[in-house]
Amino acid sequence: MNEFEKFNPNSQITTSKPKNESQPSQLGSQDIIEEEPPAREPFEIKHGEIEEIEKIRDQLRTEIETIKGQQYTVQYVSKEEIYPAYGYGGGNSAVVRQDLPPRVKKFVKAHELYHCQDKSNFGGWLGREIRANVIPGLKDPIGLMATVWKTITDIDRIKFYLKRIKEGH
Repeated sequence: MNEFEKFNPNSQITTSKPKNESQPSQLGSQDIIEEEPPAREPFEIKHGEIEEIEKIRDQLRTEIETIKGQQYTVQYVSKEEIYPAYGYGGGNSAVVRQDLPPRVKKFVKAHELYHCQDKSNFGGWLGREIRANVIPGLKDPIGLMATVWKTITDIDRIKFYLKRIKEGH
């Protein structure tokens, strides 16, 4: 073992042996031979594998919540898909933006799941929104405040709400 190998046992550099064993080795640049790493085949994804990757991505973006024995699907989507909304819900499914801060995302999820369970028409659209904010807000007041703060600091979001109020939904 030469001095180089003592300090770097994983090296891929080999040296030639001295021509005369009685003479000390004189290592010169011509004596170092660099070994090339083995060539790898190019990475290819086949069509079926792409579909499998998409299924896995969808599973990672989807949760199943059980509330009072009823199952609800929560899907997390990109900002571009529903901006300026934070989410929407109805029936047995809810959609929540995945880019939201964790506290806001948690509250929006609770808000949308409340919409899924709310069967009352009292107060119309405004009544449904008030209930979907107050009830989850009692359980997570900091999440409600974080969501309100994020809303009032986003001009597009304010315009979105003004438009919804004007249209009555």
